[in-house]
Amino acid sequence: MGIFFDQEWFDDRLKASGLTRAALAHAAGMSVDEVDMVFRDQRELEQIEVRAFARVLSVDPVEIASRSGAADPSEAAGTISLGEQMRGGAVAPRPDFVVTREVIAGIHERMDRLERLLEVVIAKVDKLQR
Repeated sequence: MGIFFDQEWFDDRLKASGLTRAALAHAAGMSVDEVDMVFRDQRELEQIEVRAFARVLSVDPVEIASRSGAADPSEAAGTISLGEQMRGGAVAPRPDFVVTREVIAGIHERMDRLERLLEVVIAKVDKLQR
């Protein structure tokens, strides 16, 4: 868990860029609720999310890691995650990547959210077609 999240700094950067927390969520593959949890210091950013926030706010990932209270800010500019590899960020597989129960649970959580979102969208489309 992060020790400190500089909410004011992030909100100021977003405002100056004309963006919202939803832009951070979209770029990082997170829900707005997850971003809100990060802003309330109830959830730590993962390294891929740190780099996504850095791209959106046009700052160095180490700055994001420091201001978000990430466990190890020096890792922010470091290795490329499996997700980034799959999106073309790297060709070679990472030998240090291990699939754990936590990784699988995270995938299940995201899939559950996607399924719920699809159900809502389908229900609205059905309602509009009537």
